[in-house]
Amino acid sequence: MSSSRRRQTFWLDQAEFMGGAEYFSLDFFAAMTATEIRLLQPTVVGGAHPEYQKRLPESIVTKTLKFPAVSGGLFRQLLAVTKLWWQAKNLRPLIDKESKPQWVTNTPRAHFLMWMAKAFWRTPGRWVAIFHDFTTRPPWLLRLIAKKADILVANSMPTRQYLRDVLYESQYKKIRIIENGVDFGKVPHCDPPESIEKVLHLGRIDPRKGQLHTAEVADLLLERNPELSFTLIGKSVTQDPRTTAYEAEIRDFINKRQLPNIKLPGAVEDPFAQIKAHDALVVLPTEPETFGRIAVEGLACHRLVIAFDQTGPREILSGYHQWLLKKGHLPANTPNPLLIEANNSMTLAETLAYFADKPHEAAIYIQHGREYVEANYHLQETKKRLVELLAS
Repeated sequence: MSSSRRRQTFWLDQAEFMGGAEYFSLDFFAAMTATEIRLLQPTVVGGAHPEYQKRLPESIVTKTLKFPAVSGGLFRQLLAVTKLWWQAKNLRPLIDKESKPQWVTNTPRAHFLMWMAKAFWRTPGRWVAIFHDFTTRPPWLLRLIAKKADILVANSMPTRQYLRDVLYESQYKKIRIIENGVDFGKVPHCDPPESIEKVLHLGRIDPRKGQLHTAEVADLLLERNPELSFTLIGKSVTQDPRTTAYEAEIRDFINKRQLPNIKLPGAVEDPFAQIKAHDALVVLPTEPETFGRIAVEGLACHRLVIAFDQTGPREILSGYHQWLLKKGHLPANTPNPLLIEANNSMTLAETLAYFADKPHEAAIYIQHGREYVEANYHLQETKKRLVELLAS
């Protein structure tokens, strides 16, 4: 293939709902300069969610493609795999004969689709697979994906370790780390709160996100700290019965316990406005995550961030605590109060009550958060590294 041919980058992102992978894509595209867009010629394949389409820059081309969900019983799974196999055939006609194609996949289903395109339809072009979670299973499928992909991008150190634990040692050389970053162009000016009264839990309503623990904390602190209020921003995914059942369970708990101190207003268009309107964020994954995006955004907005001690937010808040110690903002050997034993609603309630009673103790963790995030999780660095990789 002639080196004079222009680059053509196809970004496979089904975007059935707005999650971490989708926000990563949108942040990356928004940060690209006109020169970088001309260089990479990105085309989003999929991008079905209306909010995704609304936020996508006008300069980014889109192509419609359905990504059938591989779920349900055996018959439905076989039917979905057959549909994916046929959809994989439809990728090849997207390629301009005068271009050098490359493919970026951003979700497990997109990885599977691209593997089929490579394995069965011999679709040409370099393949960069970006991993945001631990859900590309079973292990043998991830190894097959790694065999066909040219580069495997991990969005965090835990993600890299996950890949290394599953892949063959000979595949390690394909792994790169490009951590998620915060777009400080979107981060509003936020004065540090002087009190801890309004607590926010932000994210998709999902058993893995732990919103029921926040409802339990609201119950535990209703009489002890009546000034505390709790807000759950997000909604369940219609296509995922686990999440809709979980949202019903949360609402049933709130109704039965008659909790006036917690509300569920649904999803919002501007998460940063919600962060600014609250004093503290809780990040409560009930199982390991690859990256604590909400934790990073909360710190960037000078908010108190408290999380369950799970992979993902653990690395963010442990790093922040060590940074505070290294900078001399905390006395040596100060324990980290920002990480709570996973799934322990009682300890979480005690910690929030402590900071509500003594907001001056929270001040040190609030005032330096933005500086830490700017130094370690800036979107411009993320964008720079990914553009360099895709342009190479």
